Amino acid sequence: MFYCLDYPWFVLRKHLAILLPSYRRPDVIEQDQRVIKSMIIVTLAIALIGVAAFFIAQYVADTSTTARQPGTEDTRAAVQERIQPVGKVAVAGVIAKPVTAKEARSGKEIITASCGGCHHSGVAGAPKIGSKRDWEDRASAGMDALLASVVKGKGIMPPRAGGDFSDVEIVSAIKVMMTNSGL
Repeated sequence: MFYCLDYPWFVLRKHLAILLPSYRRPDVIEQDQRVIKSMIIVTLAIALIGVAAFFIAQYVADTSTTARQPGTEDTRAAVQERIQPVGKVAVAGVIAKPVTAKEARSGKEIITASCGGCHHSGVAGAPKIGSKRDWEDRASAGMDALLASVVKGKGIMPPRAGGDFSDVEIVSAIKVMMTNSGL
C-alpha cells in the first residue's frame, strides 16, 4: 500500500494506526471498546423490549378471544341483543276507512277545470268551442283518435289535459265540446 519507503516513521505510523488497530493509542482503543459495548447493550435492550411487547400482545389477544368463543350461548345472546330493532309497530285504535273510487266528473266540470282556458279562445291552434269548422276535421278522425290525442297530449296541451282524468271523463268532455260546437 505504501510504496514510498522514504517517508518518516511517524507518518507511516499514523497511516498504519488507521489501518491496524494495534498501532493506535491505548486510550483510543479503550474508548472504542466502551462505545461498542454500549451499542451492544442498547441493541439487546431494544430487542428485549420488542420480544416482551410481542408476548404481552399475544397474551392479551389470547385472553380476549377465549372469553367469547363464537357459537357459545353468551355470544349468541349478545348478538341477538345488538341486532334487535329499536322500535316495534303497535296496531291499535281506529281502523282507517277503505279507499273508494271517486265519482266521475261531468264533461262541463272538466271543461271548466282544465280544457276551457285554451278551447274557449283557441290558443295555440286549439279548436274553439262553438266553432263547427274547427271541430269537423277532428271529428272525422273518430272518437278514439280524439281520446288518444288528449291522453298523449298535443302541442302545448299536456297529457290527459293536465289533470288526473279517466278516459270516461275525457270522452265526456270531448262530447260536450263537440255538442256545443254544433256536431
